[in-house]
Amino acid sequence: MEDALKNSSFDLSDAAFFKTNGAICKEAASPDFRRELNGVLPRNGRLRDLLGMEDPSSVEDVLRAALLDPLAQLTSTRGKQIRGQLVALGYRLVSETPASDLATKQCLLCADVVELIHAGSLVIDDIEDGSPVRRGRPALHVQCGIPIALNAGNWLYFWPFELLRETELPNDKILYVYEHCHRTLLRAHFGQAVDLGARVDTLPQGHIAPVCLASMKLKTGALMGFAAILGGAIAGASEPVLSILDEFGRELGVALQMFDDLGNFLGKCEPAKRYEDLKLSRPSWVWACAGNNSTSEEYERFCMAVGRLPDAHELDLWIEKHNLIDRVRASARWHLDKAFRQLRERLDSDNVQWSRRAFDELRELGEEITVAYG
Repeated sequence: MEDALKNSSFDLSDAAFFKTNGAICKEAASPDFRRELNGVLPRNGRLRDLLGMEDPSSVEDVLRAALLDPLAQLTSTRGKQIRGQLVALGYRLVSETPASDLATKQCLLCADVVELIHAGSLVIDDIEDGSPVRRGRPALHVQCGIPIALNAGNWLYFWPFELLRETELPNDKILYVYEHCHRTLLRAHFGQAVDLGARVDTLPQGHIAPVCLASMKLKTGALMGFAAILGGAIAGASEPVLSILDEFGRELGVALQMFDDLGNFLGKCEPAKRYEDLKLSRPSWVWACAGNNSTSEEYERFCMAVGRLPDAHELDLWIEKHNLIDRVRASARWHLDKAFRQLRERLDSDNVQWSRRAFDELRELGEEITVAYG
């Protein structure tokens, strides 16, 4: 990776760098950031060192077939890399000095960390939800079977800890980062338990929005907060500033998930998964907005229309009558704007030196989220 960095034109101050790929991609400034995540999977000597075996040749081929090759295939289909972008923008927001070669390497490594954790969560989510498709291709458990996919997804929760060791962060910062990585994973599993245990159509109408918010904060919000923390830690920010970044990332993650729920509802990114959240009665901001400001009779008719899927005729009529799509989008927009408003207020109230340019690029990222997801 260091050789690649020396030969690159990477510049953390280049706004185009953050427009990486997928629906958000316009034109990337650095091919290095666009590299496939499988480039950071352990290979050859690194693999032998991790195994701790004098002669691992007897198992290396097995491990490649049952773990590394499936993961390489999984990570070759890049997503939008929102979380990876947030690492670098979090760094730039509070850094008082231009990016050094070391800071560049650290941002790249930490972007890999959050994207790999996210990839692992998608593998597990698809297994638990019975989703057959991911990013336009068969989900990993469909391709390789549940046992191999389950092990691979879980492995992706642990491999990032090894990558964090390579960041060369000061001891106090690396301990802080480890603690928050551990807490992020705990919160994500709490959030997944909420998703699995709460059939939204059986909840009291007044409980739907709080349950959906809890799920979003514990899953998407927690990982986005961790991404922002990583950027701040690389910049050498104090713990109070890291706390500000964490809160912002979590609130931005909530808004992102709201737009993502809307995208699933519309079938925007993956048409094959349209209405999946409704069909499975999973916590979704669409459910929350249908329940909010609807009478009990109106909400009951919504649930009955959902129950008739895949026949969407009655559901479409209900959506049009109650202007549901615009309500979901407006609510997501409100949460997005709140995240940025609170970030600016907290930075100013704590007298933090922060970059206006990086803040504006964060806002641009937020606007691209609204387009890519919602």
